Amino acid sequence: MTEAIEKNMLMNRLVEAVWEHDDNVMSVAMDTVFSTGLPSDEVRHALIWGLEQVRHKLMSNDTSIPEFLLCMDMVTKALDSLSSLKGDSDSNGVDIPLVIGVVEGDPHDLGKNIIAGIYRTSGYQVFDLGREVPKEIFVKAVQENHARVLALSAMMSTTMVGMRDIIQEVKVKSPHTIVIVGGAPLNEVLARSYGADGYAESAVIVLEETETAIKRDHGNYHTRV
Repeated sequence: MTEAIEKNMLMNRLVEAVWEHDDNVMSVAMDTVFSTGLPSDEVRHALIWGLEQVRHKLMSNDTSIPEFLLCMDMVTKALDSLSSLKGDSDSNGVDIPLVIGVVEGDPHDLGKNIIAGIYRTSGYQVFDLGREVPKEIFVKAVQENHARVLALSAMMSTTMVGMRDIIQEVKVKSPHTIVIVGGAPLNEVLARSYGADGYAESAVIVLEETETAIKRDHGNYHTRV
């Protein structure tokens, strides 16, 4: 069996473990990941791709919310395990401080937890504030941790409007910080109108969107600091 075929089989097992939320299959697959030294970005992509397929099934009523939550929990655990890998050459966010949290009034943090796990496995130094976070706490955390990135989440239309005030305050007190937003009620137009530097429609593109925003702001960052 060729190396490429073995790698493809391992990726399929990771996706299967997510779909079936099977701890045993995931444990064996992750043990193989660690023993073979497979790049964490490829593992992360397989996990998130598997979860996105479940999310699409949920949106089309082909699966239930409890099933989806079990799959999310499986991915969170795998990402936490993956973050234990040190010295990963594919970690684009090495040593970049990042603050993440769900805005005040919003108790939904499952999506945020997945995103935080993705950032950790990519090497970001993640400061997770949790859910229902007041504006003042976001601003303080960004300042105290010299955050290069602030990731804001909102899953309710009634709470997403609070992002605007948070972003404005952060931009005044920490102009070197870029802001990435995400959540079900948001879209690109709203995100930009709030003053965000990037919008992640799903977990699949959050790293790409963050890295693009950082690169876009690179020259301005060095000028400011």
